[in-house]
Amino acid sequence: MEENYELLAKVLGELQARGVLSGLVLVGSWCQHYYRILFDHAPEIPLVRTMDVDFLVPNPSPFKQKIDVASLLNALGFDNDFDYHTGLVKYVHPDLEIQFLTPSLGRAPDKPKEIKPLNINAEGLTYLKMLQDYKISVTDKGITVWVPEPAAFVLHKFLIIPKRKDPGKKEKDLWAAQSIGELCLDYEYHRDLLKAVFATLPRKWKRIVTDILKPVSPELFSFLIAEDGL
Repeated sequence: MEENYELLAKVLGELQARGVLSGLVLVGSWCQHYYRILFDHAPEIPLVRTMDVDFLVPNPSPFKQKIDVASLLNALGFDNDFDYHTGLVKYVHPDLEIQFLTPSLGRAPDKPKEIKPLNINAEGLTYLKMLQDYKISVTDKGITVWVPEPAAFVLHKFLIIPKRKDPGKKEKDLWAAQSIGELCLDYEYHRDLLKAVFATLPRKWKRIVTDILKPVSPELFSFLIAEDGL
């Protein structure tokens, strides 16, 4: 995946130079690259093996100044992939595929939201708000990236696993969430944050998480159940 990371580093560098990166949150499996840095290359954190790169645009969007991100990506060799059924635009390169996401709040349907200052649109999805509310910055090779706090990343993964249709992606998400979640229990700060973020979830969401955890991670299940009193 070295070629993929080199290209991602170019994208991140350009976004940082244009003042865009500080307003985005890198979500999805590429967070694991930065968690390995955060946790001093802990072997428990799976290596990244995906071409998919997801950026979260906070809702409401923090961007006011016009920066043409679509043209920036085109200049780096990405083609616009327009889905005529949904209206969503992804940016596709032989080594990476970039998509923008945004929290779908309230009862709004999950649909693309136009981010006019950046000349892109972002797919509106549920469960994303915790990733913008709980975030941490990590610097690697002079590039500073916002990623979700590991605790938020883990809980979000458990919430979306039932929606995964691809068995391979479901298994990969489950492994990553379990491994990073159990690692969080070894650090007081991350353990406390895991408890705090879980406490903010609606009761229905908590049940989704604990129903998945019970058979796969008794350690995490017992911790969250004991702390929450479910």
